[in-house]
Amino acid sequence: MKRTIFILVTALFIISITSCSQYDKTSNVNAENDKLENKIKTPTLFGINGEDIYLRVGPGNKFDKIINEKGTEAIGETQYCSVDYSTKVAILETKDEWTKIKVIEPEWLSDTYIGWIPSNNLISENEQEKESLGKLDKTEFEILKTDHNSAVQNFHVLLKRKDFDKNYVYQFIKAFRKENCTKNCNVNLYDSKSIEKLIGLYALNDKDYLKMADHLISASTFDATEVRYWYPFQDFHYKEIGGTNWKK
Repeated sequence: MKRTIFILVTALFIISITSCSQYDKTSNVNAENDKLENKIKTPTLFGINGEDIYLRVGPGNKFDKIINEKGTEAIGETQYCSVDYSTKVAILETKDEWTKIKVIEPEWLSDTYIGWIPSNNLISENEQEKESLGKLDKTEFEILKTDHNSAVQNFHVLLKRKDFDKNYVYQFIKAFRKENCTKNCNVNLYDSKSIEKLIGLYALNDKDYLKMADHLISASTFDATEVRYWYPFQDFHYKEIGGTNWKK
């Protein structure tokens, strides 16, 4: 009897160990699957080395550029989907020297900005970091105004440097954030001090709207820090009221 009980207890113990071992294996497999799924959901992001890089329907210049339907409707002229320094993209496919990408940032372009661009216009995060400006030269900019509150910091900055492009502006705002922002932060960048009296004003008349549109280079918001809005006031209203100094 005792021998029988001993055998039963031993058998149950072995079954218990085997079950736990199997459970551990299953748990490990599930954990690996979760990691793989998360990796798919959060793809590696690349920047764009260039500006006005048009998205095409196929891998080559012979393919049509993809039309930006909303932009075309707003402006009244054919606009095409393009990416630049302010965009973050995920790679979907590659063929020869072309890559099919999907815009991830800004998020509202993700559903429509999908197409092919030359592969040499893609730049990795490490490569972008190498292009950073480092410590900013304080003689090249001036903080015109701040409007901070408990939730967010607001900086209005004059860029004194005259020879700038989108990439320089992108790197400048990135460096400025690192040096000056201590919490949620909006950064507006201007190319003329003549705009100073218009900062903070709302419901601008047509004359002031045109002036703001021509001199507000870029805006970077706290909830989309990697996005750089290039001359954001140069929109359909700018064209309606006679704006001609188009810089987009």
